Amino acid sequence: MLLRRSIIVPTFALFCGAFISLGCDDPPPNKNPFAAPSDTIKPPPIDSVPIPKGPTEFSVTSEGPKVGFSPILIEKNDGRERLTKALDEEKQHIDGKDVPLAVDRKAKLDWVMAMFDGLFKLGATHIVVKTETRPSFHASLSFTAQSKLTSAPACSIVATVLKDRGTAVWKLAGGTATKRSKGFAGPDLSMTGETIEKRAAACKDSSNIFLSADEGIEWGLVYDLGASTKDLEKVKLDTFILLQERPVAGHKVAL
Repeated sequence: MLLRRSIIVPTFALFCGAFISLGCDDPPPNKNPFAAPSDTIKPPPIDSVPIPKGPTEFSVTSEGPKVGFSPILIEKNDGRERLTKALDEEKQHIDGKDVPLAVDRKAKLDWVMAMFDGLFKLGATHIVVKTETRPSFHASLSFTAQSKLTSAPACSIVATVLKDRGTAVWKLAGGTATKRSKGFAGPDLSMTGETIEKRAAACKDSSNIFLSADEGIEWGLVYDLGASTKDLEKVKLDTFILLQERPVAGHKVAL
């Protein structure tokens, strides 16, 4: 009898233990019917803002040159080197291409000259400058590298904006410069245009015009001077060159 009890008690305890063990487990939670399957591939986290694709934008603002979104502090000691390096990294968008360049009216002429120099050295075919100007003028001008005009006719036109905001017009070989005083809000471009027409008419072998300005004259006035000559009635000037050194009115310009 004792043996029988000893067998029954452990068996009963084992049965109860199993029952209790099963009863203690929490029931599985109900699944959300709209939840994505657990094996769905999750997109990678966004670690940075995506960089826009396509050609880099080049510009010269009132604060200096910019390559893409990066401003270049060109007046620092290593500013020119920084600009050269930044442009060199974009050579694929420059070499053999007409390169768009947005230039603010208040940009310093030296900054624009530096950008021109860098772009042309990397093989730009033309630099297509867009600058805000008068409604009657063209909003963009295509510039050719000075290095391509080393054999330009000696009678080719040179036109500059002077310190007093007047203008001077003479020929590439040098000679007397015809000066026009400033108008109400800048150079008198109507009178200057008449002078350019007269001189260009005597130089039928050239459709070039070399542009520049004295120290302290902002880019916008240089652009206006060039744009004002694009639609002259009596002559056609269609090759625009920004001189890489400021000339002296009436002096021969070395290319």
